[in-house]
Amino acid sequence: MVLSLAVVMAGVLVFFLFVMPRGHGKPVRVVSDATTSVRSFARQAPYPVLAPTGLGQNLWKPTSLRMQVPGSVEGAAHRADLTIGYVIDRPEDQTYARYEVTNDPSAVQQLLGNRPVTGRTTIDGQSWDLRRDDSGHLALTRAAGAATVIIDDGAGDGGASQADLETLAASLRPVSASSP
Repeated sequence: MVLSLAVVMAGVLVFFLFVMPRGHGKPVRVVSDATTSVRSFARQAPYPVLAPTGLGQNLWKPTSLRMQVPGSVEGAAHRADLTIGYVIDRPEDQTYARYEVTNDPSAVQQLLGNRPVTGRTTIDGQSWDLRRDDSGHLALTRAAGAATVIIDDGAGDGGASQADLETLAASLRPVSASSP
């Protein structure tokens, strides 16, 4: 019995060593047709919507998309939020970035807590606040008319670099709410 258990365990070990995928290069499940969803959101939002455009699809992969349109949540009749999560999928590494645009005046506090402004940067002629927490996680924030834009590294393991967050910020363009 011990011998047969050892043979089975050796087989399992060989399977894990040679067959199971490990670490980097994990398959990424991409949100299908994010562009159409963003346009739909822009038609319903009570403010002009900025959204990422022109990011390399082989590198920047949208993996989550969440929308809250006005009237969809009781007690938040005029609130409109759009959040897109990205995997930055390099062959040697996968990192994460999050983009959010909202007209919720407490969004920065809700998403980032009491993270203070630790600096400023200019990206494509727009001034952004840098908000770095004690662990080194970074968020870029700015007002865009009646909306607030937040770009961050997710505050967890595998967060995007400042350069990648700035690339995401530089990709923001007004969304045409009209149909294509």
